[in-house]
Amino acid sequence: MDKGYLFKSTWRGWFVGMTVIFVPFILLWTFVRLEASLHTVIMVFMVPVVAALQGVFVGGLVLLGLIIWPMERPGK
Repeated sequence: MDKGYLFKSTWRGWFVGMTVIFVPFILLWTFVRLEASLHTVIMVFMVPVVAALQGVFVGGLVLLGLIIWPMERPGK
């Protein structure tokens, strides 16, 4: 398996998953609270940024794990 493809797939999955989970909850919280502040609105725009950075970390950890313990054993 290509390491670049594995990293991109892991990053994309993390980014989409976290964004799809957290943005609706934050929007719901914004509409439930009548006194929604500027901080709540900023959170909606910061979730994709934070999810993208976390995706880079998770993708890097997956690749580090692949380097430490390869899926394909030499000689098999």
